[in-house]
Amino acid sequence: MELKKNYYTAHKFGGSSVADASRFKEVKKILKGEKEIIVVSATKGTTTKLQNMLDAARDGKAWQADLKANEDFHHQIIDTLVPPANQGNLHEVISHDFATIAKVFETVESIGVYSIEIQDYILGYGEQWSAQILTKYLSLTTRAIYLDASKVLTSYKKDGLVCIDWDKSEQALKDFLANHEEFDQMVITGFISSTPEGKRTTLGRNGSDFSGAIFARLFKSIELIIWTDVDGIYSAHPAKVPSAFCIEHLSYKEALELAYFGASVLHPMTVAPVQEADIPMYIRSSYEPSNPGTLITNETRPSPYIIKGLTYVDDIALINIEGAGMAGISGIAARIFQIMQQCNISVIVISQASSEHSLCFAIAKSMADIAVEALNTNLKFEIENKQISNVVADKECAILAAVGDGMVGEPGVAGKFFGTLAKASINIKTIAQGSSERNISVVINRKDINKALQATHSGFYLSEKIISVGLIGPGGIGKTLLNQIQEAQTFIKERYAVDIRVKAIMSSSKMLLSENALSSNWQNNLSNSNEKPDLAAFKSHLTSGDVPHSVIIDCTASKDVSKDYLSFFNEGFNLITPNKHANAGDINYYNEIKKTAKHHGLHYLYEATVCAGLPVITTLQDLIKTGDDIITIEGVVSGTLSYIFNELSTGRKFSEVVKEAKELGYTEPDPREDLSGQDVARKLVCLSREIGLNVSLDDIQVTNLVPAELKDCSIEEFLRRLPEFDTQIMDMAAKAKANNEKLCYVGKINADGSTKVGIQSVSQTQALARLNATDNILVFQTKRYTKERPMIIQGPGAGAEVTAAGVFADLLRLTSYVY
Repeated sequence: MELKKNYYTAHKFGGSSVADASRFKEVKKILKGEKEIIVVSATKGTTTKLQNMLDAARDGKAWQADLKANEDFHHQIIDTLVPPANQGNLHEVISHDFATIAKVFETVESIGVYSIEIQDYILGYGEQWSAQILTKYLSLTTRAIYLDASKVLTSYKKDGLVCIDWDKSEQALKDFLANHEEFDQMVITGFISSTPEGKRTTLGRNGSDFSGAIFARLFKSIELIIWTDVDGIYSAHPAKVPSAFCIEHLSYKEALELAYFGASVLHPMTVAPVQEADIPMYIRSSYEPSNPGTLITNETRPSPYIIKGLTYVDDIALINIEGAGMAGISGIAARIFQIMQQCNISVIVISQASSEHSLCFAIAKSMADIAVEALNTNLKFEIENKQISNVVADKECAILAAVGDGMVGEPGVAGKFFGTLAKASINIKTIAQGSSERNISVVINRKDINKALQATHSGFYLSEKIISVGLIGPGGIGKTLLNQIQEAQTFIKERYAVDIRVKAIMSSSKMLLSENALSSNWQNNLSNSNEKPDLAAFKSHLTSGDVPHSVIIDCTASKDVSKDYLSFFNEGFNLITPNKHANAGDINYYNEIKKTAKHHGLHYLYEATVCAGLPVITTLQDLIKTGDDIITIEGVVSGTLSYIFNELSTGRKFSEVVKEAKELGYTEPDPREDLSGQDVARKLVCLSREIGLNVSLDDIQVTNLVPAELKDCSIEEFLRRLPEFDTQIMDMAAKAKANNEKLCYVGKINADGSTKVGIQSVSQTQALARLNATDNILVFQTKRYTKERPMIIQGPGAGAEVTAAGVFADLLRLTSYVY
C-alpha cells in the first residue's frame, strides 16, 4: 500500500495511559478504529524497573524476583484482554524476551559493568511488549498491525543531540508499507529506533513523545494527539499554583519556550517534527478524554492574557564570574563557554553586564562543582593575575519564565513581571530575554519559586489575587471585621478577582489555624480550639502554602502587640491596624516602624486609628503628597465624647450621660479612659506625625474630665460618685447655651506643632456644633482649603461596624498595592 497524505490521525499514549489492563481498555474506547497511527510507551514504570534491575545486576544485587514479577504482569494483561484463541504466540514472544533479558543480566552480573548499547537494548523492550499487546487487543475488532519502530526509524547523535535520518526512515517506512495490506490501525513502538549500523537504540528522555511526532510527520498525519494523565499544558504547575488552568491554545513557538523551561508534559524535541510539517498537536488526558486539552499550531491566536503560561526549572546553579580585567578583552566569553562545552555542561541562561565587568550563567545544580573546578583550572592565569577576581557558584537557584506571544511588542510587560516579584519581596539575581520577546526569564532563590509562581500567575490576571490574612484580637472590632469579610468574600472574588484567605485567628487565650477559617463557623472553631496563643506558630502558618502576600491585622488595643510590629515587617508581613499605640507611642519606635516597612517594600495601613472608618488618614496623606500645606487641623475625634457633649447640649446631666454611654457600649469598660482625653490626644499625635511634626503625648495640653478625687477608685465607685461633680460642667453647658453656643471636646493641631485637647464653646453656626450622636468631625485648614472654605470630614467616629469597615477598606487597598 502507498503512504497517503492527510489521511491518518496519529496518537501517542504515554505509560500512564497503558498502566494496566483497564487502561488498555480505555485506550480502545478513545480510538475510532480507523485511519489511526498509534504510538505507545511501555506500561507505567516498566522502563524504570528495567533500568533498576540492570543496575542491580551490575552491582551484584538481586534482580530475579523483580524480573519474574514484571513478566507475570505482562502475561496477566494479555490474559485479561485477549481470549486464548486470539493470543497466537504472544505469550511465547514475551517469555522469550524475558529469558533473553535474564541472560543479559547474568552476563552483566558476572562482569560488573554494562555499555550504553546494552542499556539501550534492554530499555527498549517495554515499548515492544505494550505495542504487541495493544495490537492483539485491537485486532479483535479492527485490522490492526504492529510495527517495531527500530525496523524503519534510523537515528544518530550529533553534538549530544538525537537526530533523525529522515530520508532513510521515510524510505524504510515506504518499503514496510509496500509489503503490507491496507490496515485500520497501526500500533508502533515509541522510544526506540535503530542506529545507522542497524543496532537497536533509544531516543532518550521523553523519547516516546518524540516518536509520536516523528511518525506523525512520516505519515503526513492530519493531527497528532498526545494522550497523557493531565488535561493539557497548564498556565502554571497545578501542584504549585492551585488556580492554574489548562491553556486552550498555544503557538509552537510558545510551546517550545514552555517545554524548554520545564513544562513536563511536553519535551522540546517533540515539537520540531510536527512544527516543521505544520501538523496540529493536541495534549489531552486519557483519563478525561472528553476534555478538549491544549491545541498547539503554528498560528498565533488572540488571547485575553498577555502571557500564556509560567514555567520553571529548579535545582539550578548560577555561576558568577567577575573581574576588572574582563572588560574589553575579546574572546573571554567564548573561552568560558568553550570550557562548559568541553565539560558537556548545558548553559540554560546567560547574562552579562554592559560594562563587561561580570558575566553569569545558569546550569544544572548537579554540574556546579565540575563547572567551577574547570573554570578555575582553565582560567588560572587570569585569576592569578587578578584579571578575574573570583568564580562563584550559587547552588540554591531556580529559573522562572513567563511565556506568551502577547508579550511581543507590548510595552511594560517586563516591568510588570519584575514589579510583581518585587511586591512579593522576591529578589531577582539575573534577567534574560530573547529578541523574540515571547519569553522573560529570571533567576531567583530556589526557596522563593512557589511564591513567585503564585504572585506572577495572579499578577498577570491568570488567577485570583490571593492574600493570606492573620487576625489578632477577634473581639468587638475583630469579630465584626471577620463577619464583614465573610459576607463580602464571594462578591469580592467575582468583582475584583481577590481571594481574601483568613488563615489564622488569635485571641488572648486561643488560636485557630486553618487554610480558610471563614469557610465554616470560625467562632465555634475558635471556641473549640485547643491551640494556645503562639505568635511564632501564628506567623509560620500564615506564610505556609507559599501565598505571595501576607498581612497581619491587629484589632487589639494592646500596647504589647504593638511592640511586635517591627518584627512583623522584618519577617515580611504587611500590617493593618486600628491600634493607636505604635503611632502615638515612642517617636523613635514610630520612625523605625515606618522606615522598616519602607525598606522591605511592605505596607503599613492604619486608617482606622483616627475616626474609625472615616477617610481621615488617606485624605491627609493625599493633601501632603500633592504639595498642600497644613495650617490647622481641628475637630472632635472621640465618638464617646461627641455623644456625651451632644447630650449635654440638650440639658441632661453629665453623670447621667456618661453612665448611659457606658451601657450603650460607647465607652471603654472603664469610662475614665475616654474622659481622661488621652485617647483624643493619641489621635492628635497620630495626625501630627502624619504631617511631619515630632509630637509626643507629653507635648499636648489635655483637659482631663475625670475629677481628681475619682481617678484611683473602682469603676463602680466612680459611677456612683460622679453626680457629685456635675455642677461645674453643667454650669459651663448652660453658659454656652445662653450665648447660642455649644460645648465640644475639641482637639487642635497648629502648623508650629502646638497641640491642645479640651473643652471649647463654639458658635452654633460653626461646623463643630453640628454633630449628632457619636459623630466625629475634622476641619482641615490648608493653603488650598482656606479658613473661609475649609475641608470638612464628618461622620460616625465610633462603633465596631464603622471601625471594622475602615480596617476592611485598608485590606482592599492593600490588595491593590501588592498586585
